[in-house]
Amino acid sequence: MSSGASKETSQETSVVASSKTLSPHSHGSTDIATATTAGSVTNLDAASKRKNNNRSNNNKNKRNNNKKPRRSSPSASDKSKYSARSQGYGPASSQFAASGEVGDVPHPGSHASALYAGGEASSSSKEKEERSPHPKRKLAFLLSFCGKSYGGMQMNVGVRTIQAEVERAFFETGMLSLSNYGYPRKYGWSNSARTDKGVHAAAQVCSAKVLVPTPGEDLDELRVRVNERLPSDICLLDVKKVTKSFQAKTARDKVRYQYMVPSYLLRPREEVRKVFEDVLAGKKGSFEQVVGDEEATKVMDDFRSYRAPADVLQKVDSVFKKYEGTKKYHNYTNSKSYTDASAARYMMSFVRAGVVEGDDGMEWVAVAVTGQAFLLHQIRKMVSMAVDVVRGAATEEQMDRSFGDGVVKLSIAPSQGLFLDMSYFDLYCARSTFAHEKLEWGENGSEATKRWEEFKREKIVKHILEEESKEKNFLQYIYNQEFHFYSPNCYKFYEGQKNGGNGSSGKGEDEEEEEDCEAHFG
Repeated sequence: MSSGASKETSQETSVVASSKTLSPHSHGSTDIATATTAGSVTNLDAASKRKNNNRSNNNKNKRNNNKKPRRSSPSASDKSKYSARSQGYGPASSQFAASGEVGDVPHPGSHASALYAGGEASSSSKEKEERSPHPKRKLAFLLSFCGKSYGGMQMNVGVRTIQAEVERAFFETGMLSLSNYGYPRKYGWSNSARTDKGVHAAAQVCSAKVLVPTPGEDLDELRVRVNERLPSDICLLDVKKVTKSFQAKTARDKVRYQYMVPSYLLRPREEVRKVFEDVLAGKKGSFEQVVGDEEATKVMDDFRSYRAPADVLQKVDSVFKKYEGTKKYHNYTNSKSYTDASAARYMMSFVRAGVVEGDDGMEWVAVAVTGQAFLLHQIRKMVSMAVDVVRGAATEEQMDRSFGDGVVKLSIAPSQGLFLDMSYFDLYCARSTFAHEKLEWGENGSEATKRWEEFKREKIVKHILEEESKEKNFLQYIYNQEFHFYSPNCYKFYEGQKNGGNGSSGKGEDEEEEEDCEAHFG
């Protein structure tokens, strides 16, 4: 071995030997002094180590400065608030917190809340509840209801709702346990459409995972038991088993709404205006100011005798057909512009669905629109626009321009004539591996279809016709159209402007439709 190699080996050995005498955590002058006596290599290693340590500390400080402060643990009141919000109900009310159900409160719009407020139910009673021997099944329910006495479909605080009445009937029938009563998300509640205050539905479809307490899981017997506990203006028409993943809201792929139009709304504008002018004899003002009971009776007697001739009905067919296909409905809702993608809607059909005569002799024309989803106020504005074209108060060119890039002021027809007619689940039923009953009603002649037809005819349509003879919503609407809505700028097209949602007349302008929506439903 050469002398040079021997010298390097000797130097490395001295470095290793000296390093063994150092503490693994020692720093500063002791390290440097020792490294100096061992040689220049150790000195470089120590300097490099200090540099790396400083760099690491700087990086840690930066990371700590960028960290978000850790949340403190929530208080008991916070837990109650978060629990209620996670259920979709908003902050929990004080009455539930007082009952000891902090962090576990039922929906405040459910009848179950009364049990907790009255002390009839508590956490301990739910813990003692025995497990039900009945099987749980995912079911679809076909409901019909007249919404006159209700504040809408969805549970809401302080108002009577369809969902709350149905849930109570389920509980009293034994389909819901006490621990699930008042907690719609626990049993997977879903409905195919939402309805607002006073709105009717002939075919609302809901789904839930519930107990089946009838012998042999007899679903028709279950339907009968539930109806015994429902109010007379709500009816469960059919019950069917569905797949575990089925959700009524997302599985519905199209829906049909029906609107009842009094025939006198289709009468030529000049004739309608002359009837009012002859009866009012020059009086001017709002409907409430100038149309009393005596004047309303005289006008209605004249309108009641009107029958839409064949040429008018043919025009109804051609005008309403113009809505079919994909168009921009930014002028038929609130606060949407032509460029909004959500303003485009596809209408599969808009047709005349028949002519009905009420007990008072008034003739009505039913029109039905089928589509995938609807915007706020869309159907009522579509009806108002088409009716004005039929009666000569607007032109077809003005109707065509309402779908273009600009703003047209449109009126809105009364909400009282609109109801949900049928919900469709074509894609769900078309699955090749489908093993359950198909969700098809309306044209198959089944017992459920017969019940649907009867409820629609006897409860919904009959109510709409009788309500008009008492409240005269459509009479007020046509008066406002003639003497307040029409002006030199009526149906004027303002190119390129954004729709602010203006343009409304007649009773019901504060009552909203919806989407899924938004047409009263959704």
